[in-house]
Amino acid sequence: MEIKYMGDSRIFIKGKKENVWINPNKDDFARKSEVARIVVFTEDKLNFVKIGQEEERVIICGPGEYEVGGVEITGINSMYSLNVDGVKVVMVGKGEGELGEKKKEKLEESDVLLLELSANSLDIAKKSAANYLLPVGYENEEKELKIFLDGFDNEDLEKVDSLKVDKDNLPEGVEVVLLKTME
Repeated sequence: MEIKYMGDSRIFIKGKKENVWINPNKDDFARKSEVARIVVFTEDKLNFVKIGQEEERVIICGPGEYEVGGVEITGINSMYSLNVDGVKVVMVGKGEGELGEKKKEKLEESDVLLLELSANSLDIAKKSAANYLLPVGYENEEKELKIFLDGFDNEDLEKVDSLKVDKDNLPEGVEVVLLKTME
């Protein structure tokens, strides 16, 4: 599985059988290099797809449990848990507030945590058992990004193009990864 960051909390996950877009914009749908049947919006206001315009895509925007092409997805408010190629990816949207027991459980099960930066991002990340922590939505959040990176002693972290994750080769501890915007 490979994760790319397209900026503005837009994430493309390339799996072996299925690809997933998280929070794409209209231009992302026109891309020929990043095509996905599964589309997840962490907030209603981000969903620009109207009923009847889905084409072959499955649009997920809201709480519930879903399975599409072997990808298991659980939505709890602005938190989504996805199981892609056996890797558990959790996306926490900016609007995420207090963490209830079900949300804490999803954080503890995660292998990869995609975290939209906000005032409580560091606290949420520290409650996670994820092997990889990836801050997203950092473009206009320099202060929050600095606090987040300082919290994990990664002040001078270099950006990388993408993150390739294999369930059998997860790091022992926590690794913070800062992805480049791939516009």
